[in-house]
Amino acid sequence: MGKLLNILLRPFGLFAIKASDKSELGWRDILSSFHNTANEKVTNESAMTVSALYACVRNVSEDIAKMPLKTYRRAGDYKYEEPTHPAARLLQYQANSEMTAMSFREMMNAQAMGWGNAYAEIERDIYGVPVALWPLRPDMVTMYRDDAGRMFYRILLENGGTADLWADDVLHLHGLGFDGVSGYNVIQYASQSIGAAIGMDKFAGSFFANGLHQSGVLTHPGRLSTKAQDALRNQFNDEYGGASQAHKLLIAEEGMTFAANTIDPKASQMIETRQFTVAEFCRWTRVPPHKVADLTRATFSNIEEQNIDYVQDGLLGWCKRWEQALWWKLLSPDDKRNGIYFEHVVEGLLRGNTQARYEAYSTLWDRGVLSINEIRGKENMNPVDGGDVHYIPMNFAPLGAAESMGAVVTDIAERLASREMKELEKHAKHASEDLPQFHSWLDEFYAKHDMYITEAIEPLAVSIDPMLLSLRGFIENSIDPISTLDYWREHHVNYIADNIKRVL
Repeated sequence: MGKLLNILLRPFGLFAIKASDKSELGWRDILSSFHNTANEKVTNESAMTVSALYACVRNVSEDIAKMPLKTYRRAGDYKYEEPTHPAARLLQYQANSEMTAMSFREMMNAQAMGWGNAYAEIERDIYGVPVALWPLRPDMVTMYRDDAGRMFYRILLENGGTADLWADDVLHLHGLGFDGVSGYNVIQYASQSIGAAIGMDKFAGSFFANGLHQSGVLTHPGRLSTKAQDALRNQFNDEYGGASQAHKLLIAEEGMTFAANTIDPKASQMIETRQFTVAEFCRWTRVPPHKVADLTRATFSNIEEQNIDYVQDGLLGWCKRWEQALWWKLLSPDDKRNGIYFEHVVEGLLRGNTQARYEAYSTLWDRGVLSINEIRGKENMNPVDGGDVHYIPMNFAPLGAAESMGAVVTDIAERLASREMKELEKHAKHASEDLPQFHSWLDEFYAKHDMYITEAIEPLAVSIDPMLLSLRGFIENSIDPISTLDYWREHHVNYIADNIKRVL
């Protein structure tokens, strides 16, 4: 009843969910920052100023969004694409009236990687069919449970009010979390690394802008009281403390002197430390360094394997999260019973180099796994007439077909043996009278018989030397052709069949 009432009240901006205060899981304050020993303000927004982290989030989000996300229907062992399903349009072309499908999916994935959670309101028509997906700011959404234990989401509006949505009306994508229903805020957990990176960026910029480093020893000609020392130290820190205030010009008064401690950037390993931050954020996001322009350990021989590892270890987890969240929230009970589901097409990202890819296609085509048109489709080429046929080698047959294959071979062997023996017996009777003339006839006969053999074995799609299936060599070298024929009469059929099977 609550869900139906919300549908009726939504056009008027009203909601009917009530919950006790005990059910609140905690608001995410938009102004909150996360503590770190570098004393830099780290928020989900400021964290994206770190180039390595931005590159990691961008790469994963773009790669997830650009992959085709198709809607299928499972029927037995087969699957069929359902491009006309209402959810297919939202996920492949346009998520709402203001966002393309790629923009929506890219933004949702980036939010889930940073905040740990991404939310979108599912707009439905009066029949409950999803017609649009509207993103919600993660830091403005809090999960609640009502008095009956049902989960819903409370959204903090720009005017300070709130709106409630049942869980069925919210697409929720989240990463690793402690409770299984929400994800960790990765920026909060990585705030120490992010703070150090921000501080290092500020330090490097200040260092190269001023060319000096004013840390050192401040000496006063007289004796200062403890209070005066504290006051001077606090003033000095206020004026020059922190990475953003480093290298400012120091003015010494009352006879004070300052001995600067210069630091060589190379000696302080500033470059190495900045390089380390790249690997640090790659660990947080499961992105290989070469994807964020760090080619230190990348080579031409391993870059392909690294790309495949990136897809399998870095992207497939997000693909599965998307597919299951969409199946749960966008499909009706009837859709689920009818085998509707969502799946990313990752083959394009797993492509190897051209030679390796074509060799794989050749193997799959030879084994009948792919047709010509299926291969052309994977290479983004149009189909050709007759290209949907699957071909298989005749020298392979399933166990159940072995008996029928043997019958075909035996039939061919019997026909070949019968024709050959019949002609040889007819002319061998006079061979002893004129053996040279008999040999001349053999040449003429086998010229035609070799063609007959080739035509007979053509249905088996094999190539075999006709000499292996005939008696020509034995007859030509025999002094008594009649005796030779008497011996082969009982064995010739098996001889032909065995030679054919050997080739198969």
